[in-house]
Amino acid sequence: MSAVSSAAEAAPTPHDQRRMHVLAAARTCFARAGFHGASMQQICAEAQMSPGALYRYFPSKDAIIEAIAEEERVDAAACVAALHGEGSLVDRITAVGMDYLRQTLDPDTGGLMVEIWSESIRNTALGRRFHEIEAEVRRAFQAALLRAQESGEIDPGIDIAVALTVLFAIGDGLVMRLQIEDEADIETIEPYLRRVVQGLLGVS
Repeated sequence: MSAVSSAAEAAPTPHDQRRMHVLAAARTCFARAGFHGASMQQICAEAQMSPGALYRYFPSKDAIIEAIAEEERVDAAACVAALHGEGSLVDRITAVGMDYLRQTLDPDTGGLMVEIWSESIRNTALGRRFHEIEAEVRRAFQAALLRAQESGEIDPGIDIAVALTVLFAIGDGLVMRLQIEDEADIETIEPYLRRVVQGLLGVS
C-alpha cells in the first residue's frame, strides 16, 4: 500500500469531523429554507454550536455553500468514474442512476437537490458553479454514449443530446417523486429504470 493510499484512507481528524458536522447541519437548513433563506444563526442552532465555534470552520455562509459545491463536484467525479467501470453501458447507467436515487432518498439530501436545481437556473455565481458540475457529468455521459455508438453497442441513429436530456429529466423527476412517495421501495424501481435506459439507447 502506497503512502498516498494510506493517507487517503486515514481516519478524519477531530477538526475534519466537526467540519463535516457543520456541513451536514447546513445541508439540513438549506434543504428546509433554501440557500438564500437559511441563516448562519439557523445553521449554528442545527449544528448545536455557538457562532464563534462555527466560524472557526467556516468564515461565512458563502464558504459553507462553496464547500457543499465542492462535495457535489467530488460526488460527480465518482459518478463519472462509475460510468467507466465494467459491464454493459446499460448496466453502468442503471447502476449510476440507482446509486443517485439512493443517495438522494432522505428528505435533507433530496430537498437540497431541489434547491440546487433551482439555483442552477438562476443567473448567479452559485448557480453557475452547480451548472458547471452538472455539465461535467453530462459530458462524461455523452462521451460514453458516443463510444457505445461507435462500437455498435447502442443504436447509431439516436440523438445522444436528446437521449441524455430525457434520461436526466427522468432521474431528476424520480428524485422529486420519491420525496413525495416517501414509503416507496426504491429497489423496485431498478428493473423499470433499466427498461427505460434500454429503450432510450435502442438496446433490446
